[in-house]
Amino acid sequence: MHKGFIVLDFLRRANELSPEVEIIYSEKKKQTYKETYERVLRLSDSLLSKGITKGTVIGVADWNTPKFVELLYASSAIGAVIYPVNIRLPPEQIVQTIRFADVEWLFLSKDFMGLAKQFDSKEKIVGLDTDDARWRYDELITGGVAKEPETRTCGEDPYSILFTSGTTGLPKAVRYSNDKVVHGALSIVYQLGLYNTPAKLGSSDSMMPLIPFYHLWSWGTGFHAPYLGARYVLSGRFDPQSVVQTIINEKVTWINAVPTMMQMILAQNETSSLRGLKALVGGMAIPYNMAKAMSDAEVEFSTIYGGTDMLATSISIVPQGFSVQDRTDYLRATTHAVPFVEVKVVKPDGQEAAVNELGELHVRAPWLPGGYHKDAEKTESSYVDNDWFKTGDLALLTPEKGIKIVDRVKDVIKSGGEWIPSSILESIISEVPNTELAAVLGAPDEKWGERPVALVKAKTGKIVLKEDVLSHLKRAADGGRVKKWWVPDRIIFVDEMPLTSTGKINKVLLRQKVLAEAQ
Repeated sequence: MHKGFIVLDFLRRANELSPEVEIIYSEKKKQTYKETYERVLRLSDSLLSKGITKGTVIGVADWNTPKFVELLYASSAIGAVIYPVNIRLPPEQIVQTIRFADVEWLFLSKDFMGLAKQFDSKEKIVGLDTDDARWRYDELITGGVAKEPETRTCGEDPYSILFTSGTTGLPKAVRYSNDKVVHGALSIVYQLGLYNTPAKLGSSDSMMPLIPFYHLWSWGTGFHAPYLGARYVLSGRFDPQSVVQTIINEKVTWINAVPTMMQMILAQNETSSLRGLKALVGGMAIPYNMAKAMSDAEVEFSTIYGGTDMLATSISIVPQGFSVQDRTDYLRATTHAVPFVEVKVVKPDGQEAAVNELGELHVRAPWLPGGYHKDAEKTESSYVDNDWFKTGDLALLTPEKGIKIVDRVKDVIKSGGEWIPSSILESIISEVPNTELAAVLGAPDEKWGERPVALVKAKTGKIVLKEDVLSHLKRAADGGRVKKWWVPDRIIFVDEMPLTSTGKINKVLLRQKVLAEAQ
């Protein structure tokens, strides 16, 4: 009886069909898929000999490296549960998540050996690139035998535990089984490979993921590359200058990134070297000026929408036979559900919204985790009505079945009984010359309940004037892009814009610090 597909099957396929294609970490560090597969088998054998078996939770704190890829596959081979530690969380939250996940073994690169001091089991720490640990990773590889584990992992066996970005309190945890990860990853490959979308992905591409592995396993690229037999270029810690140089040296054709990363890459003034590059961009709304900058640089981009608690939901495409007036704006703001995903928009009264009617986006897919780990209360409030997940995003569905995310439900500004979507205002403000980042928040107002306040960060060494922001917003209102009463009452300029661990603007901190000081 077939026991379902597991994550290791991706690498098995690469070993069989593309054994000589390489994973590249630097000019001197290259290994083929065949070598990677053999290393994974040796590692799996060593891990089993150390007592790491089905259900054992291992934590990995590292940048995007080949060793992290090997651990992603060795975990699946032996049925262990891997926690890619979100190294961008505050230190106390990192420790909390490790304990909450019941991590028994920690695999640490030298940059994160400080976590060893907080870990209870000093005998169960593996140094990925350092001797300052009980076990050395390379010794585990050489000490194992390259053979398939005798105990077969099943598709329904737990594979990974992930945590949300945690802007307030302890991040929420979800666990995914092997088969859910496999099907979720394949849905992205199918959308990018079979439909009319700019960030096409195929076996001839050289892929370089900039999204860290702790964020949905770099949006699944560690599984996509071997499945397709594509070259896989790993960049380690993100540095925009070295990223651009690697794109040039390794002839990278495809990347993934959040908008802030793309902004830093384009700021390197190497746009001629980026011409024709394909980019899958997401994690937060893409401002129009960012989308236009990519378009002007001839970077072909597609937008992806999803989350830790639902995986990929949608990717922008232009449906066959459908024409758009502004292709750049359409691709940044409108996505379409990936195969096997169902979506609906639900109004506050519980009724399903009609086309172009605002409400909360609900999602249903075969790979939903079904709930939050060890949190029945949040599970009950978020996963409802026959496996639908309430995303917490304010959205509308377009006539051609596109999904437009308007705002987070918690971030939408409620003024005089009406909604003001902050993301639309943020995108318009970003069009003002020399603007780097913009955030719009709701400030308490005695008459209207809330009124919008805009916080603007100028590009380094540049100046943005309040008059320019207001006049641009008023022109947008005169042109019907926004309603006149949406225009923010105040414009506040900030030197820094706090970001979450996933690169989104941290509006919680903005409210606590900047907005509170402005009252």
